Amino acid sequence: MLKKKLLKQARGIEKADKVFKNAIYVDVFNERLMESDIAVADGIIIGVGDYQAEEEIDLSGKIVIPGLIDAHLHLESSMTNVDHFARAVIPKGTTTIVADPHEIANVAGLTGIKYLLQAGKAQAWNFNLMLPSCVPASEFEHSGAELKAADLKTLIGEEGIFGLGEVMNYPAVINGESEIWSKIEMAAELFKDGHAPGLLGKDLNAYLLAGIAADHEATTAAEALEKISKGMYIMIREGSVTRDLVSLLPAVNSSNSSRFLFATDDRHPGDLIDEGQIDFAVRKAVQYGLSPLRAIKMATINAAEALGIKKLGAVAPGYRADLLVLDNLRNFEVEKVYKDGKLVAENGTLLKSIDDQISLTQDNFSSKEIEEKIFNSVKIGNISEKDFKLPPAKKYRVIELIKEQVVTGESFYQTESEYKTEPLSIELIGHNLVKLAVVERHYRTGNVGLGLLRNFGLRRGAVATSIGHDAHNIIVAGLAAKDMELAVREIEKMQGGLAIVVDGIVEETLALPVAGLMALKPVKEVASRLNKMRELANNLGVNRDGPFMTLSFMALTVIPKLKLTDSGLFDVNKFENVELVIE
Repeated sequence: MLKKKLLKQARGIEKADKVFKNAIYVDVFNERLMESDIAVADGIIIGVGDYQAEEEIDLSGKIVIPGLIDAHLHLESSMTNVDHFARAVIPKGTTTIVADPHEIANVAGLTGIKYLLQAGKAQAWNFNLMLPSCVPASEFEHSGAELKAADLKTLIGEEGIFGLGEVMNYPAVINGESEIWSKIEMAAELFKDGHAPGLLGKDLNAYLLAGIAADHEATTAAEALEKISKGMYIMIREGSVTRDLVSLLPAVNSSNSSRFLFATDDRHPGDLIDEGQIDFAVRKAVQYGLSPLRAIKMATINAAEALGIKKLGAVAPGYRADLLVLDNLRNFEVEKVYKDGKLVAENGTLLKSIDDQISLTQDNFSSKEIEEKIFNSVKIGNISEKDFKLPPAKKYRVIELIKEQVVTGESFYQTESEYKTEPLSIELIGHNLVKLAVVERHYRTGNVGLGLLRNFGLRRGAVATSIGHDAHNIIVAGLAAKDMELAVREIEKMQGGLAIVVDGIVEETLALPVAGLMALKPVKEVASRLNKMRELANNLGVNRDGPFMTLSFMALTVIPKLKLTDSGLFDVNKFENVELVIE
């Protein structure tokens, strides 16, 4: 970012375009506060010192810090479109994001990636989109797409395409399997993101030969320290499902703090509204003993350097003028957000009209391919009520929910009587069981995987969602087969969403027409509807704060132990399908 034409402004011989007068800014390199004017021209900082400008903004001792960077997230987890997500997070100070679109890519392939890329580039932030490395996540279920290295390569060079998304299949990496290595080699010159929970020792050594730079899956200080010792950066993840900040902070010290940064991974609507985003991670880190200056450094320059983004993340000459104005570091409440020196948000509001930017509405995308793959992505085959009835048996295999974990266990259910049909609902309730089904929704196969789930708590009705990591087939939990089928039908009618059905009546829904993953409503409205649906689910007996979130992980075949896909029960440890009926 060479700017020869700005030399005279930088030297103070000519007036700058804009000067923030009387600022107290955070020097992230030395972790200290400095009092100075900040001069800006052509969207970059041209100097700190005593400056004059055509436009002068007196900050009267307010604190200025660089814009915050979220190093790894999935936009789809916000359950709203990109435009509304931007309206929620930019006013909170996030001016740079690195998004992995593997959720929408598992539904719509390259079309989904291009769709998010178009919408993301239209917002007032630095938008970086990763090429998902694992689509599909598993060969044991029906995903909406399969992306090989040759497919991903067609997007390299597109504005906004940044790197290779989290490499989750680390066994394939360390065993040298050709498919994943072809993607790694294809992205040789790009940033490569890691996903290697618990991977240590010689296997970690092998994994790092792939040039993977960072990991957001470390959950203990010991794991973080080993990975740092081998050259990795550690993204301290503070999401909605997985919150690792408190357990990882003890690993941060003066010698290694430059190797830590923040990421949200999955942040859901209610948490975005109630807590925030990267700003929340900074506040929480300070609450648990990290100095505010170090926390800001981790959220800015550390992230930029880990990601390899030059001239971003500092208040210094030549750096992008992405600046936040705060009243103090104690509360860390963002008052104003400047992107490239221009005011884009103030007092929690993004300063643009609803028509200023492209949003993820059907009207903005006239492509027949997008219409078919994004807005008509739910294609249910020939199913009926009988598909949601258990086969008669004496003993069944059961998925065992574990409190506050996405890891599941395996248990068994012995019936109290010999049934010629499925066990009675009242008996299932007595054993704290519900039926669980996964319905294929990409190719009209009519596949329905059926199982039993313990500890969900539901005593009436059915709860269903089209968010089902990572293939995103429809997942429904219930007791009456009729209610379960109706809930699936309702999701088909909405072209994706959440539904609660009780005694044959659709009680509550939330439409997610963007690939069955995202709404076309503001984050606050989505959060409000989710709260209402959660309360209803709890009234029906569900004992989980996030019933839909819980269900969404029941089909994820890369997390132990027992999961359910549209092809049936799957033992993750054995990596094979297993039978529902034992005897």
